Amino acid sequence: MKPEKFIFPAVSLLLTACVESKEGNSISEKRPNVIFILADDIGYGDLQCYGNPYIETPVLNALAEQGVMFTNYYSPSPLSAPARAAILTGRYNHRTGAIDVSSNRGIDRISLSEKTFVDYFRHAGYATALIGKWHNGLYNIDYLPHNRGFDLFYGFPNGNQNYWKWNLMRNGINESSDGRYMTDVFNDEAIAFIRKNKDQPFALFLSHHACRSPILRGVNQAPEHLVDKYKPRVAGIYDEVVAVVYAQIEAMDTGLGRVFDELKSLDLWDNTIIVFTSDNGADLRYYRYHASFSGSKGEVLEQGVRVPAELRQSGIK
Repeated sequence: MKPEKFIFPAVSLLLTACVESKEGNSISEKRPNVIFILADDIGYGDLQCYGNPYIETPVLNALAEQGVMFTNYYSPSPLSAPARAAILTGRYNHRTGAIDVSSNRGIDRISLSEKTFVDYFRHAGYATALIGKWHNGLYNIDYLPHNRGFDLFYGFPNGNQNYWKWNLMRNGINESSDGRYMTDVFNDEAIAFIRKNKDQPFALFLSHHACRSPILRGVNQAPEHLVDKYKPRVAGIYDEVVAVVYAQIEAMDTGLGRVFDELKSLDLWDNTIIVFTSDNGADLRYYRYHASFSGSKGEVLEQGVRVPAELRQSGIK
């Protein structure tokens, strides 16, 4: 199913429909779980199901087949922090305080007077977590996710991170890299959260870093075997850095498959709403397949704001 248009508030309405008023203190066993997956800098042309002839994303392909794949979906902003603020609050980003990406100037912050949709889930008895990238307030602990409605924050609060030599935070406590690839770390943590909360409704915001920053300090930020897979595919067409971009995306896709398999093994798959999208369009400094759209991340042109969006409702076999 491919509807002509999609406006973000429709997702907000869908999600908040899960937390309609409850009778007394009881939570319905049928109340669906929600997993909102937000990728970083993945443009409209970066997934196989959106026409990319070079990449393989079988998990997201299947999600689109089983649910709804939106072909005319627009991010609230062409930049990360403002887009995330709008997604989390359901409001125009300039109303939230997050007007740009600079953490040093404090203009990436969501105002403390704003509520996120997770505040409503938590109030309704849901276990809540943000796993991955935050980028909506860094230097003041009051703005961090575990003080903004999330029971668990495991990730990084700034806009960028090394995929191999990462430094992450668990509710304010720093953790250093243990050698795992950061994308795998986030999917592992998502699986652990699901297992822990399998007997109660949960809302998980899984905020992946892929495919931001494919190269840091001259080092590829993707598993080498996947980079080697894509090098010959893009040779003579795009720069080798595109092989790293596609390797990052496939690594994320594979990891999401593990998360989805866990839902199925715990008999939660058909009672979980899953949303997948990206914060903004592709960063075409790393020029690659872009579905013939103009523009880039940071620009209010099609490639800057038109991004993939998929939705699978609970109850769909």
